[in-house]
Amino acid sequence: MQAVVLSSGGVDSTLILKMLGERGYDLYPLHINYGQRSCAREWEAIQRVCKRLNMRPPHQFDLSGYAEIPSALTNPHLDLATQAFLPTRNLLFLVAAGAYAASRGINTLAIGLVANPIFPDQTEDFVKAAEAAIRTAVGTPFAVLAPLIKLDKRAVLELARTVDAPIGVTYYCHAGRELPCGNCIACQERIAAEKSMVELKGS
Repeated sequence: MQAVVLSSGGVDSTLILKMLGERGYDLYPLHINYGQRSCAREWEAIQRVCKRLNMRPPHQFDLSGYAEIPSALTNPHLDLATQAFLPTRNLLFLVAAGAYAASRGINTLAIGLVANPIFPDQTEDFVKAAEAAIRTAVGTPFAVLAPLIKLDKRAVLELARTVDAPIGVTYYCHAGRELPCGNCIACQERIAAEKSMVELKGS
């Protein structure tokens, strides 16, 4: 079995690499450069992750022209807490990964979406629609996996630690700084999850 895994160097995609690798999948990690502020940090992280998991090196697509679409993910002059939506970003990821997979005769790809979606391209309905579109576009059976989509961030972190995924080498801040900014959606989500885990252990 082979699968392309959309990999940002964050805990979600890292957990998926760990899980699918243990299930016997031959994995092709794919990183998308869409002009995001955190691109360099993400790329460094996913390379570290693949080394730790003894997987083939990741491949990167340069789609940086997408940064022309206004979003705080790509524009440092916008607010990461309130202007992070980048229309069809996850659709762009899946289409690129679908093409990459199909060109190699692979009919499965995975994306690290989790529960409690903030944007419309993070839902189960979106995944099903994207899967159908890719299947139609390539003309062969095709599956889009979102194995974490029923788990919230706390559950993802707990599972990652349970299966010994290398979360210590991951990266998650949208600002692209060496130290997490604490303001972006990714940071807020991670901070809330960590706090919830501490409170749960203390109760």
